Amino acid sequence: MTDATDLPEESYHAPIAWAAFLGISWTWCIGMFVPVLLVRDAGSWGWLVFAIPNVIGAAAMGWVLKSPEQSRRIVESHSAACKAFSIVTIAFHVFFVLWFVPRLVGLPTAAVTLALAAVYLLFTIARGDYDIPVAVVVLLISIGAAVRFAYHGPAIIPHFPLVPSANAIYLLPVCLFGFALCPYLDLTFHRARQACIEPEESHAAFGYGFGVCFFAMIIFSLSYSRVLSLLLVDDWRDNVRPAYGKAIAVHMIVQSAYTISVHARAFLDTRPKSGGVLAMLISCQIALLAAFFSVGLPRIAGLDAGEVVYRVFMGFYGLLFPAYVWFFMLPARANRNALARAFLLAVVVALPMYTAGFVLNRMVWLLPGVAVALLAKWIPASRSTQSAEMTEPLPNN
Repeated sequence: MTDATDLPEESYHAPIAWAAFLGISWTWCIGMFVPVLLVRDAGSWGWLVFAIPNVIGAAAMGWVLKSPEQSRRIVESHSAACKAFSIVTIAFHVFFVLWFVPRLVGLPTAAVTLALAAVYLLFTIARGDYDIPVAVVVLLISIGAAVRFAYHGPAIIPHFPLVPSANAIYLLPVCLFGFALCPYLDLTFHRARQACIEPEESHAAFGYGFGVCFFAMIIFSLSYSRVLSLLLVDDWRDNVRPAYGKAIAVHMIVQSAYTISVHARAFLDTRPKSGGVLAMLISCQIALLAAFFSVGLPRIAGLDAGEVVYRVFMGFYGLLFPAYVWFFMLPARANRNALARAFLLAVVVALPMYTAGFVLNRMVWLLPGVAVALLAKWIPASRSTQSAEMTEPLPNN
């Protein structure tokens, strides 16, 4: 048994507090907005195909990682990939809050998101333990926004037909691939796993965090999915309804500010070199410019230009990051150099298929795209055996 004096300070938070932290830190602009796109493009089953792998895949990390030490070894062995995950996530939120949230409340109010994140980090720079109680506050604010929207706005839970649409079926492999593997690059998840010393604490934190807190948030997303899809049409400016838009915007602003904050803290806690900090700043600047310029661009393949950029960001979580975990974190009968070549080949070949599926709306192409990402790992297996360079597989203690 670990001596109490050796425990990190954050270990003294109850698992239920870490559950709130996990559920809210995972309520990204993906959980808040992808259901809008999926219900529009794949029907109600699109949300279900998104929700179930998401909840189960994220919660599973609390069981797969057997100990805090295993989490630390993964972060050390894959530091660059974990940092890249946080950089892309922060930039993604910068883009989202400056592209879409202004359609609900205007650009000045939407930009408050970035100010909130900056001010919060400034005043808690040496008090990261504030993130846990603040997560509870953010959760309560979002619940309040959901109640207000349900009471004043056109909250609609779409019905689920007996047979899912073809698009929903095509999306399933991507959701399984992405949500099963992406969590292992998330530094906020590792932070929680390392603070939960005993397995039972980890199970409670991850189980309640995603099975209750996060699930409640994506049900809210489902309820406003049809309403927000009106803001993606050509004449979206005629469809703004401040009565419900403000409630949804409050939810998106506080959640995005919190996500930016905890990922920025997790990134800085890794003590990145100046090049890493510069990469984060440049990524955020590119995201900011993409948000501003996408407003004036014509539609691309029938989609709002900003939605196309949003879908490009989604490609990181649907292909690049899960493929990294698949190739480099799980057992393989090849050395790291051979796997790196296979990984690059898989991404290059699968990327056009993902583009056809997500941007051109030919979702059947997602099936061979995922197949390429999975099968390419075995290309070098016949020519080399497992090397000492390989990092420790996930399930080991």
